[in-house]
Amino acid sequence: MHRSWLRTKVNESKEKVTQKVAERAKSMVPVQRGAETDTCMVCGRTMRQTAVVRGDGRVCSPGCARKWAEGLKD
Repeated sequence: MHRSWLRTKVNESKEKVTQKVAERAKSMVPVQRGAETDTCMVCGRTMRQTAVVRGDGRVCSPGCARKWAEGLKD
């Protein structure tokens, strides 16, 4: 095998990985929906739209869920 062939294969695989990482990063960015944004009811962080749950009553993390649950005990 020639070194140049190996270099091109390595470069092709690097480009594929870079594209996949960029696609994943873009999919993780919260989507802005104008006036219809869902926010965490504890910290106010904007969350992605889901088809199952919308509106009030959503939390963004287990930590926010614990804070919310502690508020119910009082």
